[in-house]
Amino acid sequence: MMAFAIIAGLIAADAVAAPAPTTAPAPAPTADPADRAEALLLGSAVNRFVAKHLPMAFAVRGDHDAGVGAEDVTLVDARFCGGKDASHGRFVGVLRPASGATGPLPSLEARDCHRKLGEVAKRLAAAPDAGALAAVDLVAEWIPSELRVSVGDVAAAGDGARALEHTLGRARAAGPLATVDTSGLRLDTERGSSLTFDLALSFPKGDGVLATLTLACAGCIPVARPPFVNATGAPADSDGVAGATLRFANRLAALYAEDGPLVLDMDGQTIEIRGVQITGGDGSLAVRGRATSPSIGESAQVRIESGGADLRLTEVQADVESENCGALSGSAAIRCRVRNAARGPAASALAGAMASKYRGTLLRSLIAPPPFSFDLGGRRMTLRLTPTRASATGGGVVVYGKTEIE
Repeated sequence: MMAFAIIAGLIAADAVAAPAPTTAPAPAPTADPADRAEALLLGSAVNRFVAKHLPMAFAVRGDHDAGVGAEDVTLVDARFCGGKDASHGRFVGVLRPASGATGPLPSLEARDCHRKLGEVAKRLAAAPDAGALAAVDLVAEWIPSELRVSVGDVAAAGDGARALEHTLGRARAAGPLATVDTSGLRLDTERGSSLTFDLALSFPKGDGVLATLTLACAGCIPVARPPFVNATGAPADSDGVAGATLRFANRLAALYAEDGPLVLDMDGQTIEIRGVQITGGDGSLAVRGRATSPSIGESAQVRIESGGADLRLTEVQADVESENCGALSGSAAIRCRVRNAARGPAASALAGAMASKYRGTLLRSLIAPPPFSFDLGGRRMTLRLTPTRASATGGGVVVYGKTEIE
């Protein structure tokens, strides 16, 4: 406040001594770095996602002066080849004329990422009834709030290759094949609760696509920050890593709580936990909330503690929810105090039963990540992560797992 007052005083003095200066625009806000989630999808997960959406048709405009009409081409195969730099990712793709041959082609191989496009095209075109096809570099570029997919180098082969090469030359000169807005995306739960966020994409060195989610912020300038998720130490059966700062994790917990409480099964009885709050540090995580068990007919504030490289439940604590007896008198006050006295053993019994049942249990087997569903570029997408390891850092929680994008 003192610094602000000094600066304000200097501005006021300037205004008296000199003509009024042009007011400089206020700096644009940036998203809060403590309020974000990240997901790293490795190449195998990206390739499965792409395969689910193929074939995919693209319109290539014609050349009026040359008397060439518009044509459609179809992307029939694609393989992620890693990042060219932080904002550009590379795919090798196979394009065919939409009206051309439809005979089966060999699939792209991992080695095709390192081969010359001409070699790839000749190998594929050797298949019976292959017709004209082209092996192409497809470049995915993310600039703030927008993903663009463009045609790079092209190598065509097969009958009609020259005409296809000319078509793709026009496509390359025309700019991006597709453009997708990545701001203001709405995350929807299964029962209709929603949260709006902005999506940023980057391409780390090595393998994978990094998605960063921040709360939607109109006018905010996206700022690149060192990621807190990476594939180092990931289990062999994992192809995705998701992480969230504790603040963002608590926002998600509140969002999904609108669909209903967290429900745990305990020997045929259910325990419902509401008002979930997540806290933690390096190697430990605690989940707090108001637990209700129909078997005891009471509620208690519970704290489920977990720790380790793959978080395991270590302890359960429960605090009594007591009535305020101070405003009562006579027999009403006595009955109130009796009820409070009975709640202590009930809360202890609940904590003891939960600890006995779950101590040593992997936290990820009790509380699985919910599905993330949103619309991107007119397509409904749902990201599901089956956890294979969960860990805690000083400022967040990180989950490794098997990823599916539908």
